[in-house]
Amino acid sequence: MDLHTLLQRAQNLTNEAKADCELPPVERTLQQVLQATNELHARVTQTGGKEIQAHILLGSKGVDLPKLNQKLEALSARKTFEPLDVVKADTDVCTFLKSERENAILSVIEDTNKNISDSVSKQKWSTMNSVWNEEKTRLLDALVAPSQNFIDLQRLPEPTILNQHSQPRSCLDGMELLYAQEIRQYNELLLKGSNRPNLVQKFAQLASSFRDPQLTDMWTLLACVTQVAEPLNSDPVKTRQQRPEFVAHAKSYLERRYKLYMSSQAGGCSSSSQLVLAYVCHRFSPQQTIGLVDTVGGKPLWPLVYYGLRCGSTETAVKFLREAGASHDDFAQLIEDRNAGESNSRIESQLRLQYANKIRNSTDAYKKAVYCILLGCDVNEVHGEVAKTIDDFLWIRLSMLRPGDAVGYGQLQTLILEKYGEKYFNASQQPYLYFQTLALTGQFEASIEFMARRDSTRVHAVHMAIALHELGLLGGARSVSQPLLSIDIVDPQPLRRLNLSRLIRHYVQRFERTDTTEALHYYYTLRCLRDPKGRNMFLTCVCDLVVDSGVLDTSRFDLIFGSRQAEGDQDEVTGGLFHQFDCPEFDTRTMAGLVADELASRGNFEMAVRLYEMAGRYNLALKHLSILLAQVVQLPTMEGSLRARLEPEAERFSRLLASDSIEVEPKMRCSFVLLQDLLIFFNYFHEGRLGAALDQLQRTRLMPTTIDDVEVCLSNVKRLSGEVIKVVPDVIVAAMEITHNQYKKLKADGNIGALEQSEMQSLRERSKALSNMAATMPYRLPYDTNRRLLQLELVMH
Repeated sequence: MDLHTLLQRAQNLTNEAKADCELPPVERTLQQVLQATNELHARVTQTGGKEIQAHILLGSKGVDLPKLNQKLEALSARKTFEPLDVVKADTDVCTFLKSERENAILSVIEDTNKNISDSVSKQKWSTMNSVWNEEKTRLLDALVAPSQNFIDLQRLPEPTILNQHSQPRSCLDGMELLYAQEIRQYNELLLKGSNRPNLVQKFAQLASSFRDPQLTDMWTLLACVTQVAEPLNSDPVKTRQQRPEFVAHAKSYLERRYKLYMSSQAGGCSSSSQLVLAYVCHRFSPQQTIGLVDTVGGKPLWPLVYYGLRCGSTETAVKFLREAGASHDDFAQLIEDRNAGESNSRIESQLRLQYANKIRNSTDAYKKAVYCILLGCDVNEVHGEVAKTIDDFLWIRLSMLRPGDAVGYGQLQTLILEKYGEKYFNASQQPYLYFQTLALTGQFEASIEFMARRDSTRVHAVHMAIALHELGLLGGARSVSQPLLSIDIVDPQPLRRLNLSRLIRHYVQRFERTDTTEALHYYYTLRCLRDPKGRNMFLTCVCDLVVDSGVLDTSRFDLIFGSRQAEGDQDEVTGGLFHQFDCPEFDTRTMAGLVADELASRGNFEMAVRLYEMAGRYNLALKHLSILLAQVVQLPTMEGSLRARLEPEAERFSRLLASDSIEVEPKMRCSFVLLQDLLIFFNYFHEGRLGAALDQLQRTRLMPTTIDDVEVCLSNVKRLSGEVIKVVPDVIVAAMEITHNQYKKLKADGNIGALEQSEMQSLRERSKALSNMAATMPYRLPYDTNRRLLQLELVMH
């Protein structure tokens, strides 16, 4: 192509561009065109190379890549697994029902998947925990034995002599042991049927020996506010606010303690009136009596009346009022009527009116406080000038309550527990003060839970809970699976419920392995509670203690249930801690059966057999023993193996069955006897006593000798239990091995006469019968069994 032709084509392209486009033409020099071409080439090679290759590749196959990108962007999997949208209002009924049905199906699928996932996760962690506990036990036991992997420190051996009967060191300190001894003595009295002592008072006497004034005050307080003659039969939480004894006992405790304080300040006095007079003289200087109205004998009247009431001496208060003149006779009469349990509405109305008109704005804070205490006026008044301590505040509020005033009592409890709470009382630094405040207002559950949070006071909290529970004063949780402190919506506010089972189990699990006797006595205090399955909580706790001790630790079984005599008699079981707790409701047999059920559910059949026998449930004992025998009967006996441990047990049960010492179901008896015979058969077989083994096998009538015996043997096999059927393939192989060994021995002699020929023929017929039986079995035999039978039969033919 010459330059003229190139120029002409360029002009044509320029004209076409001008005709098709309205944009103004752009004139570029060759240098600018070259520069723009280089920039476009560099941009394409850096960022668009892959896209261009993709365009070329897909374009060659007829795919439009830009449209494909638009379609992919339009796709969304967001709504694939979302619930269907609720149909609009104008949708017809059929569509609405269809949408609701699909939503319900999706909801069920989602809930089912969640439940399955939670169940699998729970079982997984439970199994892993159990496996790791057993592995931990095995590793710790392995550390006892010598190992070549230990570091050789080149030290001479040092002989150590250990007492074989030594017990593990106790995890209880001196104080905890004293508490445990009181619990043990209390339980022993209950088990003997003796009158139960007041456990709170017993613990209060014990606490006085600890030489801790705060601890002594706590138990003294608890013994004072819980003075009841007999355990309550009703729900303690529902009736507590309606029983005036709690308010009266709390007031009495505060009054006695304040009287001791007054004596320490004013010195010893022979009478209460002299003590009050001396205390007022000591407390009030002439300058401090300014604003106090009414006097008697030159002393302020209303402080004398107030402190007379405060120390619990109402006679002293009445005496000072009588001495003050006739104008105070109505008030003195009101106090006397209150002490006599009577009510004078006329005097109360007059005094309330007098309080509303005059006394409310009086400058005498003591007079105002006395009117509020006796008449119940201005219950929300703090009386800060009179009540200097929390004891004074509580005494004033408790004195304002009337017998049976459940509403006012509940308001006071709410004020202490919820409005003020731990922060107001600085409970972290003053735990005893906060405990006393809760206990004096009848909130035993909250006070015990607070003390149980601290390591230093947990032991006291546990025994306070036990003592109140034995008195019938502790509000227990509705279920043992609830938290330590819970709220029941049907209970009066703000009372809580304490989970005694959770508290005791948390306390006992620290020493239940080293101090098992004490642990059982603590668990015995839960005998009146039930677990979610309806079982006695005492039995449940002991069952968990035994089962969680591990499969490898059988000493826990011997310690709790006793050990069997060497003679092997099933009734001769000596020792056992649980025997001391036998009662009409449960005994050792009940406990053994419960633990056996739990062990059987966890697959520990070996210990379950022993406990089922102890519980007198011989059918279950033989059943699980047969299951174990079916697993190992065909194996050779090795020292320490499961088969070696089961063999003496099987022999002992055989003797018991032979002497009719136990009664079992005929089917279970037949299965066990047959397994015992097979156990003897395999013992002979592994010892090489083939003749004795063959005779033992023929007694079972399981294996045929001739072709004609196959049908009879098959009918016998069909009547067998599942445990025995599992052993049949190994029995067939063992019988074939015996036949082959006898055949090989005859053939190896060399001198084969007519008699030998006849014996060899009978052996071949026996092998043929065994093969036919294996082929016609109603159950599929393992491949290795069939292969071995075929090999041995072919060798003999």
